[in-house]
Amino acid sequence: ERRPELLVVNKVDAADEEALLRLKRLWPDAVFVSAHTGRGIDELRAVVESRLPTPAVEVRAVLPYDRGDLVARVHQHGEVLSTEHLPEGTLLHVRVDEGLAAELAPFDEDRTDRVVTAHR
Repeated sequence: ERRPELLVVNKVDAADEEALLRLKRLWPDAVFVSAHTGRGIDELRAVVESRLPTPAVEVRAVLPYDRGDLVARVHQHGEVLSTEHLPEGTLLHVRVDEGLAAELAPFDEDRTDRVVTAHR
């Protein structure tokens, strides 16, 4: 099984432009950075983030303020698209895995019968 790889070339601040051009031709998919100057770090972050898996289920739920534990789990294990504080609780628009979506189902903001609305 092959794991995804990303080649990152550090210390570009110590190389001359000609050497960097040769390396870029040799490794066109690599990201070139300097940990010392910060050059290329934003690009590296963007590439890594774009390659991370995203949770599959989109949910809008109003979590009561006494369910801070669930809000924290959503932030830790999901992708928060938006947050709004309402009188009755925290409205979260999130992408989460199926297990966490099931836990959020009783708090779905769109349904009176509290069945989660999932979009794939």
